[in-house]
Amino acid sequence: MPSFQQRDRARRVEPVESKRIVSNQRDTLINRVLQALEVQPTPQETARATAARVAEPEAAPTRANLIDRVLARLRGEPDPAKAVAAGMEAVAKDDQSLAGRVAGETAKLIRENDNLARAVNDAAAGRTKPQQRYEIESDVQKLQADYRARFRGLAEDLAGGKISHSEFRRQMGKQIKNLQTQAAILGAGGQGNMTDTQRRLLDRSVKDQLAYLDGFHRDIRQAINSGKPLPAKTVSRAGSYAAAASVTADQARRQSMADEAAEESADLWEVRVLGVAEHCNDCVSYAGRPAPVGTLPPLGDSECGQYCKCRFEYGSREDLERRYGKGAS
Repeated sequence: MPSFQQRDRARRVEPVESKRIVSNQRDTLINRVLQALEVQPTPQETARATAARVAEPEAAPTRANLIDRVLARLRGEPDPAKAVAAGMEAVAKDDQSLAGRVAGETAKLIRENDNLARAVNDAAAGRTKPQQRYEIESDVQKLQADYRARFRGLAEDLAGGKISHSEFRRQMGKQIKNLQTQAAILGAGGQGNMTDTQRRLLDRSVKDQLAYLDGFHRDIRQAINSGKPLPAKTVSRAGSYAAAASVTADQARRQSMADEAAEESADLWEVRVLGVAEHCNDCVSYAGRPAPVGTLPPLGDSECGQYCKCRFEYGSREDLERRYGKGAS
């Protein structure tokens, strides 16, 4: 345990020096994990191959290449996340310092958190950035919550007589276009990454949503013209137009994955995975069947439409078929 004086000094470390200390600890930890991984042969390796790999000259372990070196060591592992956890545990066993304790906690997190383990496996396989899908989903959910409130607010203004039905249609149409555009940009990874194909997909999504809005507006207009009160579900129906953003974002992201695979001639496959929901028959039949990227029915192209809760996962054919079973030939 550090003495009182040591703890007191740690509190008085200048910010720049504090950052340097944390950085050095991180570098040390990564190096030790590397060492733990390097001395363990992968199942596919012979003893000679392992010796050659460990003895191979490497660049100095700068922060810029440490992570790449870790990932390179994991490429031959059938389960990279478990290999990292095992390496961390080996460090923790032999090192009682802060780095060892951090290694032990990290190993525990990887073994107990499926999302984190999946992120490690995706990164080791050279697939899309491991946190990308989860970051996109989080951003889209925030976007949906924002626009759901806007749509419901417009319906409440309509019901309260603050705006006419034509003004409701105009403002809803404008907000739907904004929502769909922002969702597509999120899925593409930024406006500068949008391709012509993604713009065409966005245009089609906007047209579909505006067609649904026209039907909604027609029902409202008919109720008003006949002197009837607005349907009881008008507010919730207006809010439901936020749901389609997740499908639009996924279409843009999926197109990016397909484009990258084509550019690199990569063996990239996809599989539809059921989310937490009561699924339609289409989604159940599409799920768990790996196929080359871009060949499976897109999200939203099923009975549940814009309310689809499925997602795509990507990887090599070998990886996806190992996890989900045989796919298309």
